[in-house]
Formats: sequence, C-alpha cells, structure tokens
Amino acid sequence: MKKISIIAALALLPVTSFAEESVQQNKLNPRFFIEYGISLYSNTSAEYELDGTKITEADSSAFNGNGSAYVGIDFDGIQIGIAPEFSETETEEIFGVSLRAIVPFLDGKTQPYISAELGFANMEYDDGSLSFDDTAVAYGIGAGVKYNFNDNLSIKGGLEYQIMNFETDVNGYEYTVDTSGFAITTSIGYRF
Repeated sequence: MKKISIIAALALLPVTSFAEESVQQNKLNPRFFIEYGISLYSNTSAEYELDGTKITEADSSAFNGNGSAYVGIDFDGIQIGIAPEFSETETEEIFGVSLRAIVPFLDGKTQPYISAELGFANMEYDDGSLSFDDTAVAYGIGAGVKYNFNDNLSIKGGLEYQIMNFETDVNGYEYTVDTSGFAITTSIGYRF
C-alpha cells in the first residue's frame, strides 16, 4: 500500500507542476506606467443654449500639439490610470481629470486597442458679456494601435472622442454648453 501511495504521488508531480506553471502564466503582473501624448489634430464643436433655445454654436479645428500625461497601473497590457487634460480658447478654459482604461486586442509587438474614460471637467467661460464657472461629467471612447519596442517602451497612435455637458444658472436663466470633439493623438509610454 505504501508503494502505491508513493507511485501515485510521483505520478501527480507533473500535473501539480503544470497547474502551478499555468497559474503563474495567467496571473496579472501589475506594473506602474507613465505616458506622454500630444494631440496632432483636433476638432471641437460647442452648442450654447439659454433656457433651451440655441443661441449660438462654434466649431474649431487645429493642428495644435497640446500635450497630456497619463499615469497608472498596467496589468499585462491592460492600462488603468488617470489622465488630466487642459484646453483653452479666447472665451473658455477647460480643465478635466478622467479615469481611463485601455484594453489591447492582441499579444505581440503590434496591438490594436480600445479605450474608455469617465471623469469630470471644469469650465470657466467669459465672453465679456457673460461669465460662469461650472463642473460637468466628461466621458469618451477611443481606438488605435500600440507598438511595443520592448517590455518597457511603447508608442501609440489613435483617435479619441469626448463629450461634456455644462449646465449653470446665470441671472435666473438656465445656460447650457454642450461640447464634443475628436482628436488624433500619439504618445510614448514607459512601463516600470
């Protein structure tokens, strides 16, 4: 009986070793990352309403080169982090912070990805006759391609779309600003 137990234990060793190796391969490996990106081209639309009546709209396009940082944790390619953003025109200034997730589709050096973000944005508006300060929820989606030079260094190129809705009370009137826009972006990232 003792020999059968020893033989059974020896026979199970490869199975145990395989199971342990399989668990280690599928275990997420969290690593800190930092990324810096620039907007190569952006297009933004804004619609302004007073008590539900549209008073004006504005569109702007620019080859601007505005930069942004993105920091967080990388779980074997899936990135979850914080992305602060800032934009400024003659009449408005917008500062936002969002939680962003980037999920790649494939393993390897070249990886298509999708992204989603949710956060808040603060707008300070002043056109000389009207001024307000309001905070809104901001959300967006994106898609692109990431290229990994090695296990640490990568570059990305993609398209991002973002929506924000600001509502405030100005002298007893409901004032609404709806903004949406897309940007063609590129970034370089480092995983520690």
